[in-house]
This record gives sequence, C-alpha cells and structure tokens, in this order.
Amino acid sequence: MARLDLQDLCFSVGALEILRHVDLSVEDGKCLALLGPSGCGKSTTLRCIAGFVRPTGGSISFDGQSVLGLPPHRRNVGLVFQDYALFPHMNVAENIAYGLRRRGVPAAERGARVAEALALVRLDDFGDRMPGQLSGGQQQRVALARALVIRPSLLLLDEPLGALDRRLRDQMQVELKRIQREAGITTIIVTHDQEEALSLSDRVAVMSEGRITETGRPGALYRRPGSREVMEFLGVSNLLAGRVEHAAAGQIRVRVGPSLALRAAGAAAAGSAVHLGIRPESFAMVAAPSSGEGGANTFLGQVTESVYKGSHVELYVQGPDGLRIIVQQRGEALAGAAPEIGQQVALTIDPEAIVVFE
Repeated sequence: MARLDLQDLCFSVGALEILRHVDLSVEDGKCLALLGPSGCGKSTTLRCIAGFVRPTGGSISFDGQSVLGLPPHRRNVGLVFQDYALFPHMNVAENIAYGLRRRGVPAAERGARVAEALALVRLDDFGDRMPGQLSGGQQQRVALARALVIRPSLLLLDEPLGALDRRLRDQMQVELKRIQREAGITTIIVTHDQEEALSLSDRVAVMSEGRITETGRPGALYRRPGSREVMEFLGVSNLLAGRVEHAAAGQIRVRVGPSLALRAAGAAAAGSAVHLGIRPESFAMVAAPSSGEGGANTFLGQVTESVYKGSHVELYVQGPDGLRIIVQQRGEALAGAAPEIGQQVALTIDPEAIVVFE
C-alpha cells in the first residue's frame, strides 16, 4: 500500500495538451474515482501512473519517492482494464498465478496466495474452471484477483465495470467496494459513470479537458459542488438563472422570473447575476396553495411529462414564467398515484438545498 501524489503533471503530443498541470493525492488505503467524459485525460493519467506513458512535465511519487525513472514492472502496480485479458488456455488459478510466476515466487507460496486471492473475491471453488466457463462478473473478479495477488502498492482500475450489463454492474459495485476495503489497497478507479464514481470511492476527482476541476467526498461533491459544470456532470440538475434582489444574514432572494423569487442559503451581492442549482429530488410536493405563491419557495406548476423509473418518478414541470423544472419523487412520497400529465402541482424547496453559483 502507498500514498500517491501527482504534482503539476503534464503530457503533450506535439502542440496538443492532453494533461494540464494535474495535482492529485490519494491517501494510503483509500479509493479515489477519477471521473470525466471521454477524452478528458483520465485514462492517460492512469497510464502515466502505471509507467506506460512518460509525462512531459511534473512528478509522480509513491510514499514520497519518485517513480518517474522506474519501468512499469518495477512500480508494483496492479491493473484491471475493461477488457479483462484473461488467458483462455489457462484455468482460473493459473491466470491468477501468472504474475507470481513471472516474479519467481516459489510454487508453494504461489498456491497459498492464489487461494487467498480466490477467497477474497469469493471464488474459492473456481480455480479449475476455464475463463470461457465464467460469467462476465466472475471474469471481472478473476482479473481483480490476478491484480491483487501480487500485493501491489497501488491498484488501478480503468472502466472496470464497463463491459457488464446493468444488473451485474450494480452487483459488482458492492463487491468492488468490499474487496477494496478488505484488501486495504490504495486504489484509483477511472470511470465516466457518475453513479459508479459516487458509490465506489472515498473521494471523487472530476476531470475536464486535461485538468482536475474539483475534488471532494462523494456526498459533499454531489450536494454542494463548486461549479455549474460539476453540478451538471454529477447527475440530473436544474440550473435557474436569476438576479439577487436582497442579501442578508447568509441568505439571498433571487428573482428567477417576473412572478417568482426564491430564497437560497448563500452569499452574493444584491444586483449580481447568479445561477441556482437544485437537484430534482430536493423538491417536495405539497398541498396546492389557495392563491398566489403560497409562501416563500412554494410555487405552482403543470406536469408536462411523467417518467416512471421504478424507485422514483421523474416529473417534467412547467413552472411560472415558462420555467422548466425536473422533479424526482420517490414512490412513497407520492402517497398513491403519480400526478398525471396536465395536472397542476405545488412544489416547495428548502433554501439550504439550493446551491448558488456566481
């Protein structure tokens, strides 16, 4: 296990900058998700850490020691890619033992460590099976065991669940988190899947155009992101443009339309233009007011579309002044049938649930 530090990491191909001054730290034994869209540089960052790509600037250190001069096989890094690359002519135990054989580990020790790795990924009785006899999830666990059996200082996972269907992916998220926690290995997971990043990691680093735009704990980053871009990337969101009418005592009132103003917790100067970020699940449906807005942060809207998603219903609501809002309500919160298209609903929002972006 090791602490990882990247400082001012850069990588260019000719005039094309792929990594731009990346600074990143991962504590010993922790898991960090590197999240971003395709082409943002996250896989290149992983390849620089592993030693497959030499950066054009900056430093990479494990436990304070630079590894820039070390080839990949001397960095003691475990790797799992989307393509698990299991040897089809070897059984599961032989696949897992491959790295140990290459390192000259004695046969008796190899057998014990393979058994230990199989137990960790809960495939104790699968050692004699061939890769073609395994499901996608089982193959993924074999690839993990092969990476873990060498006892790496660092585990690097590049889109490890991308080849699995949704049901298997959900199951393997739970398994991956358990395995990483029990192994206690410093881990970086590269993914473009927001749910995967939030559920698997201790911290998330959001990447865009070769830079780290924001890092934080999953819950904090989801609820209180530091920028509109991160809020939009981390799940469904409502972004409402407005102007501050009044500011006092840690709260502001923002005019988002001729007939609608919302109170929000935050600081911004009166008269300044802002955007309000609201997660769809932060809205609550309440009894329709008899007239007007029915109180602060409560307003009427009309349902224009309703999408049932099992655990919740997603409502598209036309609010005052043509405002378009996405609302998510869990089944139990609806106390019966979901509102129908064309039905009028009353929505309310807690000022503390609104994120203010200047």
